[in-house]
Amino acid sequence: MPLASAAGAAECALPDFPNPSLLQALQRGVNLTGWDAPEAERHPTLQQLRALRADDFTHIRLPIDHSRLEGADAAAYLSAIYDQAIFLISLDYAVSLDLHAGGDIGPQFAADPEGGFRRLSTLWKRLTPVARSLDPQRVAIELLNEPEIDQAVWMRTADRLIRQLRIDLPEHTVIVGPSGPQRHEMLAGMQPFADRNVVYAVHYYDPFAFTHQGLTWGPLDDPLRLLKGLPFPATRETPAVRRQLAELKAEGHAEAAQQLARSLQTPWDEALLTGAFDTMADWSKRNDRPVIVNEFGALTFASPRESRLVWLGLVARLARDRCIGWTHWDFQDGFSLMDARTHLPDAGVVEALTGIVKP
Repeated sequence: MPLASAAGAAECALPDFPNPSLLQALQRGVNLTGWDAPEAERHPTLQQLRALRADDFTHIRLPIDHSRLEGADAAAYLSAIYDQAIFLISLDYAVSLDLHAGGDIGPQFAADPEGGFRRLSTLWKRLTPVARSLDPQRVAIELLNEPEIDQAVWMRTADRLIRQLRIDLPEHTVIVGPSGPQRHEMLAGMQPFADRNVVYAVHYYDPFAFTHQGLTWGPLDDPLRLLKGLPFPATRETPAVRRQLAELKAEGHAEAAQQLARSLQTPWDEALLTGAFDTMADWSKRNDRPVIVNEFGALTFASPRESRLVWLGLVARLARDRCIGWTHWDFQDGFSLMDARTHLPDAGVVEALTGIVKP
């Protein structure tokens, strides 16, 4: 099975994008969280990956733990990255190597931007030999996930990194997003880089109170932990919302109730999502640069399944209609693409994302 059909590539290709086959492969993908986890049960299996490829998923975003590039096992970790990329390419996936850094990078940049640049530069010097040994028509490099860096500083840093990487990686597509949580509003104000072989990445999780209801990490007093059963679409008058607001107030969770009410000042509906995707598409058209949403998803913990499927299907359709590639977050963790019973792709989720109904 080829990475992408000629017809599909023609429909969504930019006239002068240097790497059209890779760009087309970025249209449908998944974040392979857990591939390097110590827990064996989180590792993706050959059966799972073959099944997803049969469902016409063509892209794997491979999160890379920056702390392991700086630790004692750096050489072994680099070897594991290479082996995993080769394995995925052998299954006919395109791969993006995503430097998925932790929370200490941002404070370092805030205190010492030049020192922060040197650190990122060092990390990429370690990753460059791996990327250089992989086919640029199959492998892209993502500079930094959700950079917790001032936008102006990040743009200067990213430009310097791209110029530096081009010495050894002249043909690899670079993926870059705006700073912070990589929102579409921040993309709207970005100036594209002079380098044409760059794809611009946005993350999308709105409405956040829907997609993150029932989360289990972060501060114990996070109001999102208390939310459950919220549907999509919804307004303040939706019965399930009214019940949730009443329960939160009755249980003394005033802040959570206030946050939920504020979120619903704008209805959770197709118009909300359409506005965001129109912003991305307008920027892409105005600047003649490709955009992808390489993270989006809704937690499985507390959201009604049918509402989750509606939201996922709407995001994927809005992206597809605008030639914006998408990459689901995540693989088989909290936002899972897998069926918890079979440990294979969830047929309902796959159908929602691809729009293809299997017999």
